[in-house]
Amino acid sequence: MLYNLGVERVIEKAVEVLKPYADRTVCIGVSGGRDSMCLLHAVLTCGIFDVSHMIVLHVNHNLRMQAVRDEQFVREFCRKNGIECRCVSVDAAGEAARRGQTVEQAARDLRYDAFYSLIKSGEAGIILTAHHALDNAESVLMHLFRGAGIDGMRGISARGDRIVRPFIDVYPEELDEYARAHSIDYVVDETNFVDDADRNFIRLNVMPLIQKRYAGAVRAVNGFARDCGEVCEFLDGALDFSLISRDRDAVTIADRALLSSLATRYVRRAMAHFSLVDLTREQIDNTVALVGKKTGAVAELSCGVKAAREYGCVSLYIPRLPCGAELALKTGANFIDGLAVDVALSNADPKSIRGGVVDLDKISGATLRFRRDGDMFAPFGGKRKKFKQYLIDMKIPKRLRDRIPVVARGNEVLVAVGINISDGVAVTDSTVRQAVISLRSGL
Repeated sequence: MLYNLGVERVIEKAVEVLKPYADRTVCIGVSGGRDSMCLLHAVLTCGIFDVSHMIVLHVNHNLRMQAVRDEQFVREFCRKNGIECRCVSVDAAGEAARRGQTVEQAARDLRYDAFYSLIKSGEAGIILTAHHALDNAESVLMHLFRGAGIDGMRGISARGDRIVRPFIDVYPEELDEYARAHSIDYVVDETNFVDDADRNFIRLNVMPLIQKRYAGAVRAVNGFARDCGEVCEFLDGALDFSLISRDRDAVTIADRALLSSLATRYVRRAMAHFSLVDLTREQIDNTVALVGKKTGAVAELSCGVKAAREYGCVSLYIPRLPCGAELALKTGANFIDGLAVDVALSNADPKSIRGGVVDLDKISGATLRFRRDGDMFAPFGGKRKKFKQYLIDMKIPKRLRDRIPVVARGNEVLVAVGINISDGVAVTDSTVRQAVISLRSGL
């Protein structure tokens, strides 16, 4: 028998996976479809969680006319069963256009954003999703066809970063039987039967052909995925993770990693910081090739991520739009585009704090902003030059040059915050008040 059909196994798998989390508040992702409604029923009946420690989260992607119907269905079920229900409305199509993603990718990202918001707020300890064995097999094939490499071949894990999938070893036929046995109502998403999205194309066209020829195909693909997971863990044990680091708004990979035999694996692990593993082979090869190119060379990766050749490393980052804000500088905290610049009165020795201590009266009336074309800078102890050239000379990566807050008067940069001050604002014997200007948040 291909599948161990039986309503008992569905509950058994739920209990097996969920027992370690009995002391946590659980959030269940519920679309209203068969899979998620079976999961919700299993959680309600397995006896592990009290209903007071359950939150149902429904994300309305606003992609279908029936989306409101689905949301109301989930709301009503929760009301009848005394479960707290959270419904989040998102613009998946609009976000896909803004991010340069497929609608399928954007919808997934927005869904997980909603899940993790409950984790970050402390309202939930774990998130449950209803992914099953066929979902996993489809994911493996999708990743294979996209050239995702061995990481993609792991498929969907039963346990991730606070995400738990109790049904990952359960087959759709078992969920059908479970739903019939318990008279579980659910809604049907008609777009599941349109093959425009990648997953639907594989589910509707590819998997039926494979299963017709190879009866145990889904089980075999899932076994292969588990084997790949073990291989990935072994390879990760050979990596020197000190060669991958966070650098302000980017993840950096040291040249030594990219010159090693595990270069492609280092790239994949770095991309995992962006929750992405389905890179194409071409994208990975282009990233590794940056190590032999000039500083500033760029390669395009998935979902808006770029790779840039920098000084002794390659950095992966999502570009930010330039910020044209300009604020009057004041003593205390100054906030600009998510960064905090502190101006604090100080008696510190100017020589002890590189590039930070200024004569407060000499910056009176100055503004706080970011770099602009035409800016000039006379660095303390150096020659006056274009501010852009100064940053190049200081080997500041290109992606950061427009993210360095500056204190300026007109096009004259008085302070490059966290880097240096100009000669014109340095502390002298006649200074009455001095201040330390520092960057509290990373660039």
